[in-house]
Amino acid sequence: MDSLKIDFTLGTSMEINVDLHAHSGYAGGTMSLAKSPENVEKNALSVKKRFEKAEELMKLKGVHLFGTGDCQFLEWQNFLEKELTESEDGIYYYNNNEIQYLLQTELIFTAKKGKRSKQVHTIFLLPNHTISSEMRDLFDKWNVNHEKMARPFLVCETVETVSERVNAILDLDPYIEAIPAHVMTPQGVFGSSVRINSLKEFFGDSAERIHAVETGLSADPYILGLIPELDNKTLLSNSDAHSPALNRMAREFTTLKINRINYKAIIEAIRSNKVVRTFEFPPQEGRYFLTGHRPSRKKPGLHEDDEYCMFSPKYVPKGDICPICNKELTIGVLQRVFEISRAQGSERELGDFVSSSPFVQMVPLIEVILAGLNISTVSSKRANKIYREVVAIFGSEANLWSTTAQKAEEQLDGVKPEIKEAIVEIKKGNFTFKPLGYDGTYGSLTIGETSDFMDINLINHTSKKGAIDQFLSET
Repeated sequence: MDSLKIDFTLGTSMEINVDLHAHSGYAGGTMSLAKSPENVEKNALSVKKRFEKAEELMKLKGVHLFGTGDCQFLEWQNFLEKELTESEDGIYYYNNNEIQYLLQTELIFTAKKGKRSKQVHTIFLLPNHTISSEMRDLFDKWNVNHEKMARPFLVCETVETVSERVNAILDLDPYIEAIPAHVMTPQGVFGSSVRINSLKEFFGDSAERIHAVETGLSADPYILGLIPELDNKTLLSNSDAHSPALNRMAREFTTLKINRINYKAIIEAIRSNKVVRTFEFPPQEGRYFLTGHRPSRKKPGLHEDDEYCMFSPKYVPKGDICPICNKELTIGVLQRVFEISRAQGSERELGDFVSSSPFVQMVPLIEVILAGLNISTVSSKRANKIYREVVAIFGSEANLWSTTAQKAEEQLDGVKPEIKEAIVEIKKGNFTFKPLGYDGTYGSLTIGETSDFMDINLINHTSKKGAIDQFLSET
């Protein structure tokens, strides 16, 4: 695709880039406008500016269809109904139809698993605003606090209650889609926050109605290929963007093959796995990739500013206990995929099974440019100027990552040498992260080197050396 223009002729097969998981300014983890409802006029202006900034970035990124986020939240729904125009059934646009939108939200289900409560984030795609309103009616029936929470919690006593509520939402319309979000991170269904080993363990009977899962930033189809249960599921990638920033928007997205751009066609493509490719954030950069503990955990008696540890699965200490603070480690995605694989009776190793749809690994271009310039500020005017120059060459960031390293190198003639070199090295796979992502911390990009993420055994400690050496010898 050389630009955002797509042939929308009825019956013509087309490829469309979609990012179906995002958030409005009203959701937790964003500017949280919902917390200041008294500033209605100021909020409305902020929401509009934020929306327009996001749309501008989607054009640069090369994403054609974007999830609205929080579509059932009343203030946001009012904005969407007022500002967006429906172009096709269930597909909307703002000022023009270059960027289109699909109604989407994320709900947080919680349920007791033993003595602890497990929290699972789940994406829902909805066909129209009427269904959004009907979803709110269900929330009222279940006493869900949704008036001030754009990403509400559905507190359930049991897995059976989770199943009943997911089914009740899906029963509102046959084309509503439920997609477990970032499945391997702590708040994903397979994540380390209360470990379970199958979709049914949390979703109960409603698991049978789940057609797709979201890979999340700390996993990709290569890593998820370890889990047999996902063999017949569609793997989708989305940004889960909480802000309109170059390093957040469309940091992951999916290319679908469809015959017409309307809501039902999108859902049918997901259900029948018409995924051409996914564009994947490097899992090693994701915040929960490896097991470990970061420095300065801000709790008395834990880590000092220079004390940390991280482990590949084969090196994780016995009992998942941190050798520095003797507390339970934050379990990483890589460790969890092996645990789940074995629990499902598999002896797969990485690469034994890979999803039928190919994927492209990409580092957000702005991060590559920052590394090439040896600066760290995403808002740098110099870096943003170069970003737009590079995107202008390829038509979109998506096009850059879709092309070969050789072709990219040819097209980048005239770009600053250090930027050209950084991009080409990324395209060749000659990069790593130091450190890799772990314990809620993003990995830090290093270009020109590689590393084996299956062979990381790092403990950085100071005053406790003797005690740690004894601990390790005992484990």
